[in-house]
Amino acid sequence: MNEELKISRRYLDELIDFESKKTVGKVMKRCETISDRETLKLQLKELVYEQFRDFKDLFLAYQHGYEVSVYKFTNKK
Repeated sequence: MNEELKISRRYLDELIDFESKKTVGKVMKRCETISDRETLKLQLKELVYEQFRDFKDLFLAYQHGYEVSVYKFTNKK
């Protein structure tokens, strides 16, 4: 499969921001909860692969007209 893919700069920036924040959060959670170093290394390795598969899926979904919608909550006080 050698098709050309196109993505807007705005969406690419949003997608990278969304996925990177999600990945960092998951990494930090695993670092807090897994004390065995070898288990942690294996978990982080699989997590990174999983996150890049997610990124690829979201990127390809964009080619078919779908976008990730990121909701932000703000405090109005």
